[in-house]
Amino acid sequence: MIQVSQREAVLACDHSLVQVTILTGRVEDITLPNKMDIIISEWMGFYLLHESMLESVLIARDRFLRAQGRMLPCSARIWAALVEAEDLRLDMANYEDFLGLDLRLVGEQQLAARTAEPRVEEVHGRRILAEPLVAVDLTDLHQLRVEGTRNLEAQLSFRTWRQGYAAGIAFWFDVGFGRDVILKTDPGSPPTHWKQTVVYFGAFPAVESGDVLEANVVLKQSEENPRQYNISVETL
Repeated sequence: MIQVSQREAVLACDHSLVQVTILTGRVEDITLPNKMDIIISEWMGFYLLHESMLESVLIARDRFLRAQGRMLPCSARIWAALVEAEDLRLDMANYEDFLGLDLRLVGEQQLAARTAEPRVEEVHGRRILAEPLVAVDLTDLHQLRVEGTRNLEAQLSFRTWRQGYAAGIAFWFDVGFGRDVILKTDPGSPPTHWKQTVVYFGAFPAVESGDVLEANVVLKQSEENPRQYNISVETL
């Protein structure tokens, strides 16, 4: 059952009284007496799409937003960058000669375990090996189909700007609110709880300045748990 409570608040701007109605329930299930002028929602998850809350917001848009209504944020992008992970690479290199023992097999198992799933972490800018690229551009959330983010694919071509060892691809996002107001979560911006999400290769191929590394990235909503995504990265 949807529970409804009401309370009044005073707006300092004009001292008028506003009645606030709080509806408890899923946005997919509740009903409203009138259409809305604006939807404001903090739906973003790790790498933008984790938890799939955007889909619920789009359902609310289709059900309740007026024809000329606004959504905030109104646009979103997922960025991708080729990164190194020297701490991890050097940890794994230690298995090649551990007190005179060759434990590379153990090291391979450890690396596989530590890179089996995407990792949410703070990526320092010095780890980036190539110009970040836009992997997904959701230009206008007013027009995006409800099912429009269930399966996303991007072909990326990174040209390295220095020598290093490629460890994986880091993902982050930004969202726009119109009039050049943008919330950013990139490595160069102030840290947020979203951090960045890194999908590791499970290997550390050496690259030189000017090398080109191409990758196919797929973000697919999990069929078992629609609130999660399966992210795959295939280097070409």
